[in-house]
Amino acid sequence: MASFLGGPNEHQLHLNAVIAGLMPGTRMPGWRVEAACASGGVAVHQAVRLLATYDPILVVGVERLSGLPGAELTRNIGMAGDVILDQAEDLNFPATYALVAQQHMARYGTRTRDLELISLKNHANATKNPKAHFHHKKVTQADIDAGVMVASPLRLFDCCPVSDGAAAVILSSKPLGDHSIPIAGSAVRSDVISLAQRADCTTFPAAREAAAAAYSEAGITASDIDMAEVHDCFTIAEIIAMEDLGIATPGEAVKLIRTGDTEIGGRMPVNPSGGLKAGGHATGATGVGQICEAVTQLRGMAGDRQVVDPTYVVTHNVGGVGGTCAVHVLRRSM
Repeated sequence: MASFLGGPNEHQLHLNAVIAGLMPGTRMPGWRVEAACASGGVAVHQAVRLLATYDPILVVGVERLSGLPGAELTRNIGMAGDVILDQAEDLNFPATYALVAQQHMARYGTRTRDLELISLKNHANATKNPKAHFHHKKVTQADIDAGVMVASPLRLFDCCPVSDGAAAVILSSKPLGDHSIPIAGSAVRSDVISLAQRADCTTFPAAREAAAAAYSEAGITASDIDMAEVHDCFTIAEIIAMEDLGIATPGEAVKLIRTGDTEIGGRMPVNPSGGLKAGGHATGATGVGQICEAVTQLRGMAGDRQVVDPTYVVTHNVGGVGGTCAVHVLRRSM
């Protein structure tokens, strides 16, 4: 059971027992996993590693973020940052990712137009995804231009929405039918929690190392990846993710964005679901939802957003500003 803010938002912890209440009398073992916004991905990783003991395993991710006053929700989400270095200094996540964007722009020449192209792409993808937060809203350049500044250079449409949602997957060491999709590689790495503790804000070492470990377990390299679902809580985060996953070298992700290679019909589709940016970010559910999208794509059941004939799909789920990262490689059944 993956959830980030069930305690402060809902005054409800011990969510595994809440789920058990839906299946009375089963007495199955269960527990809650919390790793900030990476809770879902970490829960899937735990399940992969525990299949030798429990088989099959149900992984559920859930979060409700709506209905709270904005200041309270911002404070609660900020609990994923360091109490002294971040929270006490009123450094919220839009401001933190703005620092990441500023450094990436200064080092590599990334432009605000690159961020806009990510937003436009992901919102266009979301209109093809019936479960996306922005499924029914077409976002145009005019909408982006009218967006207020949140934390320079990030404007309104550079930031993911506040979303409610849930997702679930069943994992087993044995095929569960003709449509079973193998998880070929799974890894989690954690880093220091605050940007103040890092020398370089343009890369997340936990993501790089988790990707390397997941690729090694799957027996592939980044060049074998056909599609990626990445943690784009802010548009700059999609750029950082592409470079940390090895989809592009440092500073070069924007070239793929500018040429359209990251669109659904491009050479390296990124976030065909709409990502967090437009698909929604129900924090505890996000990493599990990424797995659901990868499975849907590999089964060839994604409809209008279907990527052509993917073999390997990577998912990338981040907690905080690179404090924890879960990376999974899924493979089409052979």
